[in-house]
Amino acid sequence: MGWDEIALLFAGGVLAGCINVVAGGAGFMTFPLLVAAGMSEIEANASNFVALLPANVASLFGYRYELRRPNLRLRPRLALAAIGGTCGSLALLGLGEASFRSAIPWLLTFSTVAFALAPTIKRWLEHKHGFDGRSWIWLSFLLEFIVYVYGGYFGLGMGVVLLALYAMFGHDDLHEANAIRNATITLITLIGIALFAHAGVIRWLPSLIMMLGAFIGGYVMIKFVRSVPQNWVRWGILVWSVTLTGIAFWRYS
Repeated sequence: MGWDEIALLFAGGVLAGCINVVAGGAGFMTFPLLVAAGMSEIEANASNFVALLPANVASLFGYRYELRRPNLRLRPRLALAAIGGTCGSLALLGLGEASFRSAIPWLLTFSTVAFALAPTIKRWLEHKHGFDGRSWIWLSFLLEFIVYVYGGYFGLGMGVVLLALYAMFGHDDLHEANAIRNATITLITLIGIALFAHAGVIRWLPSLIMMLGAFIGGYVMIKFVRSVPQNWVRWGILVWSVTLTGIAFWRYS
């Protein structure tokens, strides 16, 4: 591995760490770089879990105060994330990812539309039907579990879908929603790393180089996110989601 390749992986990790804190979907930044480093797609997917772990850990530290709020229902969500993530990762190892690749652009399209329209739909339901998402927590958990399975399998765009679900079901505070998202995704990532390492599909050196960059990017960005209005962050997430969807159609269609 040459110095230019090392620099590219590190820089990609820094940018991915920033993106992961703000919007999720950083895998579309790191996955192609890992493939370019000579990995197969399954190796790149597995190594991606390692590369992005520090960004999630840094986010957990940054959102430590939000994680103490009693209304997050964090324990049942972590249990669902553990079960769903395990199922998804085992499915990847057992089935491979080829059959899933064609669905990625459409899943990202759904996640982008869901995130963009979630506040409007929520207000309409509240006004017309007295909808209170906090009273439908069982439905939220069911939908989240499906996303957790997907996250263990491939996971690109998972964070965007989760943010849309949290907004729909009562977590209007974007920082609070990000705290839940990072906690559940971190757990899924740890489980995936354990399973993929046991299967021998992780390429450690490129992953660790990118991991260092992602840690730095995630730690710096968490401080910046708190200093800007939530509407700006939401628009930034939406722009990035649209970009991800376009890349997915170009790459996987």
